[in-house]
Amino acid sequence: MREMEVTKTIPASGSRNNVENEIKRGLTVMKSIIRARDKGEKFEVHWSAEDQLIEPNGSMLASYIGFLVRQLIPITCDNWRSPELKVGKEKIWSEIQRSFHIDESRQKYCIQLAGKRL
Repeated sequence: MREMEVTKTIPASGSRNNVENEIKRGLTVMKSIIRARDKGEKFEVHWSAEDQLIEPNGSMLASYIGFLVRQLIPITCDNWRSPELKVGKEKIWSEIQRSFHIDESRQKYCIQLAGKRL
């Protein structure tokens, strides 16, 4: 079950009659992948004949790449091809390899997918 944070907002007048509850989603952390990685387990990734990710674990890899982009690439980044992002891209690739059995030949695909998640 997902934990939700409830914040009460009180109007500037100090009146508690119009208290609004705001539910915030919270940070995505991909706990299942992190726990498996910490245990030394890696997820298998399969590819279709058209070189597309397929199940099992294809959507998990795509979600994890999005998570890594949100964690490692600054929100102020406006150009994925910027040379300043080289370190971030290398970190994304190394984190993918720590959690998934994936061939080096798939690096370009994963980094391009990361650029789409930006």
